[in-house]
Amino acid sequence: MNRLFETTSKMMKESGTKNIDLANFLQVSAQVFGNWVARESIPEKYAQKIAQFYKTDLNSLYDDEAQSVKKIPITGITNCGESVERKVGKFACYKGGAKAEKLYCAIASGANMSPEIEDGDEIICDLAAKIENGDLVHYKIDGENAVKIYVKDDDADILQLVPYIQSKDFKTKTIRLDGDGLNFTCVKVTAINKLKLRSNQARLKLIGRAI
Repeated sequence: MNRLFETTSKMMKESGTKNIDLANFLQVSAQVFGNWVARESIPEKYAQKIAQFYKTDLNSLYDDEAQSVKKIPITGITNCGESVERKVGKFACYKGGAKAEKLYCAIASGANMSPEIEDGDEIICDLAAKIENGDLVHYKIDGENAVKIYVKDDDADILQLVPYIQSKDFKTKTIRLDGDGLNFTCVKVTAINKLKLRSNQARLKLIGRAI
């Protein structure tokens, strides 16, 4: 049994990944994947793709104590500057200490929270986490569904939800905390699963070399 197969098998079991799901992502046939399982060995050239599938880095595939991978339900799309329907999968992967049953995932649509959140990123939210000033939050209010920065002013009794990039359709939202009948929920963002390519694009934006 090689180390790559050992840690991959562990992550598959913990996240509920089926053989065919990973085989399809790696662009190999079910028969080829079955041969790997029988030999308990995965070719090292697939390590980077496996790390991408589980939104992790290569080192975690070879650590003696691989972090536990949780299977988090994807609940839909959240606005980050653009309201566009996109096809979403059934779950996202998360490694951390929070309880899986208190977590959910939303897919970012738009880039007005760039560079921290890019279009298509998986946003992991924790229903049990305490929210503090400066946190990223996923909120819903009267049908609006978006991710912004949480800024609470106790003296003025207001809450502001602020994007990184203001636009015509994606502005700071101000909520009076003493308002009655407000249908409002707010959940802390605890992790962001970023694609490798999107992370590179974000870095290039920061140095003015976006392509």
